[in-house]
Amino acid sequence: LRMLLKRLIIKLTRLAKEQLIKEEMTDAQIELIRQFNFLVDIHFREKKSVKEYAELLHKSPKTLSNLFKIYQQKTPLRIIHERIVLEARRLLTYTDKSVKEIGFELGFEEAATFHKLFKKITGQSPKAFREG
Repeated sequence: LRMLLKRLIIKLTRLAKEQLIKEEMTDAQIELIRQFNFLVDIHFREKKSVKEYAELLHKSPKTLSNLFKIYQQKTPLRIIHERIVLEARRLLTYTDKSVKEIGFELGFEEAATFHKLFKKITGQSPKAFREG
């Protein structure tokens, strides 16, 4: 199974390079984007800013933003926010935790800040999402 999974990942990476990635991007730039996305998946609960991820990658926030602009994808901040909201949706769907508890679990000290981010990304409040 591990070997099959590795082969699948390699094939998907090659397909992504062919279809999504511009030719002028170097392998180092592609690797930086991959590392950024990987770090977001690991640290989204405690790190909320591009600056924090840039420090982990030993790059400047501007370098990351420019790279994603070349890549013509979402901004680094949007990727961070969408990952947080993805986890919030999962928790809202599969747990009985309150919206405030979920916000706190995702690293927000104020429920209002979590509520505002969720609504900005999804277009609806966490409570409306849960009820819908």
